[in-house]
Amino acid sequence: TAIRMVWIISRYYNTDERMMGLLEKIGNTIAEKVSKHINVRTILRQNSTEAKRKMIEGRAVLRKWKDTYMKEREEIEKSDRDQRWEFDRKRLFETTKYMEERCGELHEIATILEYYHSVLGSQLKAVVKDTQGIDRVMKRVEGLVKPIESVAFDIFDKRAKHSWDMVYERFKKEVETMDQVTKEFIDHSFEKLRSAEETFDLLRSFKNLQSRGGSDTLNMSKLLSQKSDGI
Repeated sequence: TAIRMVWIISRYYNTDERMMGLLEKIGNTIAEKVSKHINVRTILRQNSTEAKRKMIEGRAVLRKWKDTYMKEREEIEKSDRDQRWEFDRKRLFETTKYMEERCGELHEIATILEYYHSVLGSQLKAVVKDTQGIDRVMKRVEGLVKPIESVAFDIFDKRAKHSWDMVYERFKKEVETMDQVTKEFIDHSFEKLRSAEETFDLLRSFKNLQSRGGSDTLNMSKLLSQKSDGI
């Protein structure tokens, strides 16, 4: 409502050109703040819960900007004023929409990394004797982040879309490889267990692990079900 009131009562912002300029400034300010809030060079090294919270907040703020505009536009349409908000939506929302999509992909990346840490975490180390093997796999997991945090471009800049798409596709291919590596390690761990009690402890360590969603090629629930059938 504040933006609408400025448009109604301001003597300066009483033209479409000036009002468009103000709306663009607001959108750019929101974009800049979200970009600083979600620093791709550091965020994936943060606590996964905190990192995902920032990504969700970023997406919500970016989406809220367009939702607010559309709501204000609707209110003006309902009023008896002759003037209407017919501003260029591409200019207003192209950047924030693009950033919203990138925030979603970063959230997916953070979820995948969190899943690996859950699968290969302290519970597994408490049961499996080959803790060095776990560390080796985890080192490869950590390597998934490096191409993302070391990009030489701004991932929120649409002009770099092709470069980001290449990095993101490479990440997804690397995840498929890591899923296979992790499956083979889990299989190998089961083979080394010497008793039913050790097997039960390993199964229990994964009991509360949920599917990570999406194209989950590392479905621990399915894998553990297969292992349970073999006991």
